[in-house]
Amino acid sequence: MLEIVVSPTSKQFIDRCEYCDAFILGEQHFGLRLAANFTLTDIKEIIPIVKKRKQKVYIALNRIIHEDHLSEVDEYLSEILSLDIDGIIFGDLAVLRLARKYNLVEKLIYNPETLITNYETVRFFSDYGIKRVCLAKEITLDDIKLIGSKHRLEIEVLGHGVMNMFHSYRDLLTNYYRFLKHANLEEVRNQELYLIEEHRTDKYPILEDEHGTHVFSGYDLCTVNYLDDFIENNITAIRIDGLFKDDDTLLEIVKVYQKAIKDYYDAPSLYKSNKEHYLNLLKNIPRIRPFNDGFLFKKTIYKGDENSGSK
Repeated sequence: MLEIVVSPTSKQFIDRCEYCDAFILGEQHFGLRLAANFTLTDIKEIIPIVKKRKQKVYIALNRIIHEDHLSEVDEYLSEILSLDIDGIIFGDLAVLRLARKYNLVEKLIYNPETLITNYETVRFFSDYGIKRVCLAKEITLDDIKLIGSKHRLEIEVLGHGVMNMFHSYRDLLTNYYRFLKHANLEEVRNQELYLIEEHRTDKYPILEDEHGTHVFSGYDLCTVNYLDDFIENNITAIRIDGLFKDDDTLLEIVKVYQKAIKDYYDAPSLYKSNKEHYLNLLKNIPRIRPFNDGFLFKKTIYKGDENSGSK
């Protein structure tokens, strides 16, 4: 069955959420763009709860790793070695090298966010014996189906949630506020801030943390109408991202996707006839972020200057 993986918003959310198959847990020092921070102590307390419900735990270890981080990443791997976890999400190939020492390669889930865009890349990582790869959010549904149809190893895609557009290791918000001589620099990382383009009305969330500055899409990606395409082309899992959502909103989103997947396995025709219904359920969730199809039906690459008439 298509697996629902959730990036949870809090411990309280996990206590309430029996509607998914796996949770992504991690410390913000080791993971990028997490919806909530979970220390190792938290994770150790959460694991028995979710395992009792036969849910999985994936650890986020997808930060950008510089030379001075290698020893602490190595130590972190040694500490999670004894935990009853089902996967380790990474984006830096240093983790692949370090994981060999602890016989953790088979639990690795490679998610570099934008780099897995073709089957040969999937095949390359399959040869290393890792558990799963996460496809880029910027490829089309046809490309996703083609890659999945090869069925080389487990494939995960973003099912619903915000898309990261830009990441700089620099503290751009702090620098901006310092330029304005803002008096409360310590508050920069705790504000709800947006970028707004001059000729567009979309608001792009921007945040700063210890990993630098992150800019996100103004819309969430929504794939509830394409779950049949995923299932029929061997996609293993969809990820529902809790970033910029509260507990109640995220829980309702997960419920809709769980119902849609259950309907498909009960009868594909039932799912196909209910697609508009699932969209309406999502639209009626209070405080839900606007959503669309993302890049599922359009390429992200423009040749030449799109404003100059070049082809």
